[in-house]
Amino acid sequence: MFMSKKHKKSAWTSTSRVTKKPWGEERVWSGFTGVHGKSLFIMSGHKTSFKYNTSKNETLFLRKGRVTAIFGNEFSISEPGLANPIEEKIMEAGDVLHVQSGCPYRLIALEDCELIEVGDSLNSRAVRIEDDYGRCESEEEKSTED
Repeated sequence: MFMSKKHKKSAWTSTSRVTKKPWGEERVWSGFTGVHGKSLFIMSGHKTSFKYNTSKNETLFLRKGRVTAIFGNEFSISEPGLANPIEEKIMEAGDVLHVQSGCPYRLIALEDCELIEVGDSLNSRAVRIEDDYGRCESEEEKSTED
């Protein structure tokens, strides 16, 4: 039988990796080139950093629980005002938050919750604007990265 020299498509299994966070934990798994997934488990009353990603777009599906999503557009931090508001919305199980690169967001768990995140880049850097767990970079650290 003739076999083409082009790459043969296949299916495979892999494992995920769990990382403990101050707000709960995340389970990360790889997808295809440029695609990754995470399961985020956020404990009631806890919140993620208020942050943006330098080059990653994300879609977050709330599988279980309720969260307050705080989010804005790419100019909400640098040019705040009526044209660039920071919005707040309570999300219920089944709701979805889409976040483009450069847009700030934060999730606050109103009860124990689980979110499924799909992103298009594992190489993006998260820039924390505000963090309740002391994980923000100092201005000096920010200016020496990049």
